[in-house]
Amino acid sequence: MTQLLDAARRRASAGRSLPVQLIGAGIVFRIAIALAALADHGHRLAPGFPVYLYNPRTGDAYGYYSAVRELLEDWQREGKIVLPCALLAAVGFYLVWRFTRGRPLRIPIRVLAGCWAVGVVGAVLAHTIRYTGAGTIGWPLIWSVPLLPYRALGLPLNPSIAFGVGLTLSLAFIAATVIATYLLGRELTGRVWLGVSASLLYAFWPLVVLILAGIRGTMNGTWQIDVGLSMYTEPISTALACVALVLVLRSGRGPVAAVTAGALLGFDVAVRLSNILILGCALIWLALRDRGHALWAAVGALAFAPVVLAFYRQGYFNPSPSATGTSSGVIPAHVFALHNARVAWTHSLLWRPAQLVVLVPLAIVGALVTRRAGSALLSAAILTTAAFYTFYFFTPLHPRFLFVVLPPLLVLWVAGACAVVSALRPGSGHA
Repeated sequence: MTQLLDAARRRASAGRSLPVQLIGAGIVFRIAIALAALADHGHRLAPGFPVYLYNPRTGDAYGYYSAVRELLEDWQREGKIVLPCALLAAVGFYLVWRFTRGRPLRIPIRVLAGCWAVGVVGAVLAHTIRYTGAGTIGWPLIWSVPLLPYRALGLPLNPSIAFGVGLTLSLAFIAATVIATYLLGRELTGRVWLGVSASLLYAFWPLVVLILAGIRGTMNGTWQIDVGLSMYTEPISTALACVALVLVLRSGRGPVAAVTAGALLGFDVAVRLSNILILGCALIWLALRDRGHALWAAVGALAFAPVVLAFYRQGYFNPSPSATGTSSGVIPAHVFALHNARVAWTHSLLWRPAQLVVLVPLAIVGALVTRRAGSALLSAAILTTAAFYTFYFFTPLHPRFLFVVLPPLLVLWVAGACAVVSALRPGSGHA
């Protein structure tokens, strides 16, 4: 009898550890493919792969790196403003911590106080920073944090050193998204292996996209951005949104999840302004289920509204149209227009009709067959983001704009694929 019990325990332990091992393998693959491409820059990793050319400040990364340098210098140049504000924020957080000791809601209140303290300091930095060309400030703020003690020691900073730190952060965010995709699938459906499948699909997306769209789907740096080699906002934006959606689905377990989810989505707006749509979907979904949790999430999100507002004057939408009908000679006068919808999907480098036929129908099936309220939240996040970028002038050339909703899309796709396979399986009772 003892031997049978031991064998049962070993089988149960193996059943629990296998999903962890598979998710770990997915994370290892994601990290390995990025490092392999970096080590072999200038060449193809394999036939059909894009060529990665090392450039620590390619495209938008130039502005983000400049913002990082400015943020690090801001602590010295504007120290008379920044340091007292940081001290006041720390004191305020300490007082809230002391005041809430022993109180029932002390944990969510402390989380909220911490978010507001960080938000105040971030807003001051965003207000005092000089123009850098960065479109948003969220990613530079995070990127500058590990570099702050490095620069405080007087050590030199150059694009290559900053790239190493940024790459480490990007890969950490990608790893977090792999895990969060699993949790999102499990939370939505209650099925471990569906979550594992969605997580692995996201982990191996750099290969999947080559099958779906070929080399065209990797153009304009799309593939390098996806694997974390371009120092763009996609890794952190996707990670924050995915983790927040998991917490929103878990908000019924207490206000801590709700306030944390709101804070993450609020900061995600500072990373990319369009993520306010996902925040809106989350708040509406929470309000329909529990207004108290929706309020906690809203106050958490508002902690980073000052950061967004303080930097907005320097962001993407600051240029005014010139006499030639363009902004700064590069950005069209009307970046959002109805006529942009005609080419947004038909001329996209990645999200063309052939690829959408593979992804969208099964995702719709997944949303319909998943009889849980969470499917409405994921569907709303996907649809609002897709609708927003349908009318954006640059959408066809930048498939990366939709990467933020890729994890929930894959979760719904796997749910739909499982439902179809189950329906077609002999003996399922379906014709």
